[in-house]
Amino acid sequence: MLKRWIIVSVALIFVLSLLPACVEEATPTPTPTPTGPVKIAGITAWSGPAGMAGALGDTCISLVEYQVNEIGGGLLGGRQLDIIPCDSGSTTAGCVACARQALYENDVSAACWGGFTAADANAIVDFSEENELPYFFWGGIPLDICDKKFCARNTLAMDSMMTIADDTMKLFNPKTVAGLAYDTADARAYMSGWLERFEAAGVDVLYEEYYPPATTDFSAYLTTIKSLNPDVLMLISQQEGYVAIAKQIVGLGGLGDTKIMCDPPAETAMSEQGAQGWYVRALWYPGLDTPGGKKLELDYYALYGAEISVTLIVFFYNCVWSAINAIELAGTTDRVKVAEATRSGKLEWEAPVGTLHFTTCGEPGYIRPLFAQIQDKRLAPVQVPE
Repeated sequence: MLKRWIIVSVALIFVLSLLPACVEEATPTPTPTPTGPVKIAGITAWSGPAGMAGALGDTCISLVEYQVNEIGGGLLGGRQLDIIPCDSGSTTAGCVACARQALYENDVSAACWGGFTAADANAIVDFSEENELPYFFWGGIPLDICDKKFCARNTLAMDSMMTIADDTMKLFNPKTVAGLAYDTADARAYMSGWLERFEAAGVDVLYEEYYPPATTDFSAYLTTIKSLNPDVLMLISQQEGYVAIAKQIVGLGGLGDTKIMCDPPAETAMSEQGAQGWYVRALWYPGLDTPGGKKLELDYYALYGAEISVTLIVFFYNCVWSAINAIELAGTTDRVKVAEATRSGKLEWEAPVGTLHFTTCGEPGYIRPLFAQIQDKRLAPVQVPE
């Protein structure tokens, strides 16, 4: 009996050993390749005090989607780019609400732009770090982002910003200077830093004042500045503020021989009589001989049939294209991998101002400030003496 069971068991084992050769092996199911759009959030103000920014956001969205989808054939092997706008309402709470919507409702791979104050910037940076959302922003605040992992700056850092005072002294060789800026942490940091540099170089600081951001009547400030007659007025305002200041300068009969040095939003007032002759710090201007600048101008003309008249668009443009290049470098829309690619030390692209090469700290490398003067309602490049 035992012998029979042994024979049966051996036979059964032999038969079972043959089964795999007779049964077709199952083919593993491949992971499906994503085919939906690559989504990026565009957060800025379409309403509220800073609502003029929304028009630039719209222009940038249309332009970059045209460049990627129509000219470039899409991202990551042909996927369409979808830049999803969100109106912050010119508030910090609105900025954070937009970031939350971008992440949890729209499932974007990155967010761009942001608000216009230090509070706005810090709030979105904090949200992006806590929720692992890659964020490409345009401000000098926060000053130090090296300990962050999910954000990257796309404009001048503080060290580059401070050279604006040095360049202003090279341009005008002033003996006296005044400063007027809206009262936010970032504007105070810039203005106080510039005035310290002027003072250290022997330039007398005659005036330093910070006004509430919602100010519309600047006549008292301007009247005082006119009476002091400084060689240079360093001015920081928002788009709406610059328009109002230009109009009110005319009402005062001008500011004499005072040279007025402004930040980029001043070009919003280019058509105003009171803005003629102003000097404007720019991140780029038409005609700049760089590969990225030429591409921007050619593609803009192809889409709109007109030349670029507002250089502020590059603040929007740079952020979006940095996000796009980070996604392409990562080879995926996975947010963590996009953030890792951004800070890999390998993210580089040809921006309108020149090559941006992002460091492992999320900085775009040194960007030299450019300057232009408002002449005949247009920006004319200005060369800074060496």
